[in-house]
Formats: sequence, structure tokens, C-alpha cells
Amino acid sequence: MKKPVVSVILMTALMLAAGLGRAGETQAARDLFRQGNAHYQNGDYPAADRCYRRLLDRGIESGAVYYNLGNACFKSRKLGEAIYYWEKARRKLPRDSDVRENLQFAGLLVVDRIDVPEDPLPVRIVSGAAHLLTAAQESKIVLGLFVAANLLFGFYFLLRTRRAALRLFIAGLAAALLMILFAASLGWKLYQESHLQEGVIVAPKADIRSAPGGDGITVVTVHEGIKVQVRGEAGGWYQITLPNGWTGWLPPSALRIL
Repeated sequence: MKKPVVSVILMTALMLAAGLGRAGETQAARDLFRQGNAHYQNGDYPAADRCYRRLLDRGIESGAVYYNLGNACFKSRKLGEAIYYWEKARRKLPRDSDVRENLQFAGLLVVDRIDVPEDPLPVRIVSGAAHLLTAAQESKIVLGLFVAANLLFGFYFLLRTRRAALRLFIAGLAAALLMILFAASLGWKLYQESHLQEGVIVAPKADIRSAPGGDGITVVTVHEGIKVQVRGEAGGWYQITLPNGWTGWLPPSALRIL
């Protein structure tokens, strides 16, 4: 289990990005972050949990806060909540090794072992590469490549030297191809965010039922920490699909939506 992120400089940048630019608000949030870290280091994990949640209530939804909150939940023996917040952190910090290692370790502690066929190696490679960057980061790269490609093609038409013009054309073509690849990855991410909703089971034990409501037949009983796809909602219950394809309904108290 990794220690919490303690960089106050990082937190300041995140608070400014979240719009908490006024000195008083920034200082208060920075102090709250420090308090959470101090409570964590002293072993008072419920107090640390409260500090990090207060930061989220203030709109500071950063990878550092989610990661630290996941650590506090894990130390408080709330495995489902820990996995949920680490998953939130992973979406903000897709290349962070601490987040990835914590999720891998927590996965070993999940009670239920659901057999899922492994994707082919090329699919795993492409999927891994696509999740190295966030959608915001990829949008900036696409914009930068678009500008670069247009500038290179523009200079290509202006130059009279054939060799130099050819180099600019090849460079412009490479930038355009990279832009298309990153744009395709960005489009898939945006589609996933808008159409493919996921959640984490946080109840220590939950009965997945055949229909929304307590009158449905129990299809299977699962435990905290499983990540599921959320298909819909009816009667205040969520229709979910387990990793092996089984479908059923869960009450909102048992599930946290990512």
C-alpha cells in the first residue's frame, strides 16, 4: 500500500485549475489537504477520509485527492470504496504507477473470482496505449497536430526548393496521420464517457436480482470491489452487467457510479 500524495505544490495547481483561485480559498483547501495527510500518517484514517471528502465537496476532484481517499478507505477496511476512488484516480492519472499497483493489489483481495476470457494480445496493446492519456490531454495533442500539419503543408506550397518542400510534405503527412490516430482514440474515449457507464460494487455483500425492487429473484450474490457496466435505471435500481456477462439489478446503496 502506497503512502498518500503529499505534494502541496501539486494541490495548489489543481485548486487553481478547479477555479479556487482566491488566496483564502486556496489556502483553506491546501490546509485541509495537509490535515488529511497528517491524519493519515498518524493512523487516524476516518479523520483523513473526512478531510479528503470535504475537498471533493469543494469541487477539487483531482487524482491526488481521489488517490489519497482511496488509501484512507482501504486502511479503514472499506475495499469497495477504496477501489472506487482509485478507479476515479486512474481516470485522472492514467499513467500513475501507484494508482495502478494499488488497483492490482486490491483486485487480489476481492472475494469473487469471475472468469473472463482474456482479450487477444493486439487488443490489449491497443487498449493499453489508448488509456495512457486522458481525453483532455488527447484533445490538446489533436489540436497541436492539426496546427502543425496545416503549417507544414502551408510552407510546402510556399517553398521553391524541391528537396526541402518534399521534407515538409512528408512531415506534414506524418503529423496528419498522427492527428487521425489520436482523434480516433479521443472519439472512442468520448463515446465511452457518454454511452458506456461503469460502477463499482461498494456494499460488503449484495444480491443481484432478476428485476428492480426487493421482489426480484436473487440471480447471484456478489461482494464489494467488482467493477460492472451500468446498463440503465428503473424504479431507483440500476441494471448492471458483470464482467462475465451476467445481468441483473442492484439497489443504489450497493453501487457507486464512476
